[in-house]
Amino acid sequence: MPINSKIVRRIGDLARIDLSITDVDMFSEQLGEIVDLMNQLDGVDTSSVQEMDSEIGNGHENRPKDIVNEGNCIELILKNAPETKEGFFTVKKVIE
Repeated sequence: MPINSKIVRRIGDLARIDLSITDVDMFSEQLGEIVDLMNQLDGVDTSSVQEMDSEIGNGHENRPKDIVNEGNCIELILKNAPETKEGFFTVKKVIE
């Protein structure tokens, strides 16, 4: 699909960007080149590429487990507050 000035203007309108005639011409050319490069990917032979299994790898095997080691330390947290009431931080009422 060729990127023409009508499409670029529509994208500019959706993004609420004012585009000059020079901008429209420049972006039409640049977006057209990007689409052409993406279309070249359709011609790449991927028949010899092994499929990735979602259960194997994922790059997560070296990450530490997300386990909560500490918790229920409300008293320790509230100790840092200037004022508390019934287990909560107390703040000044601000209404304008």
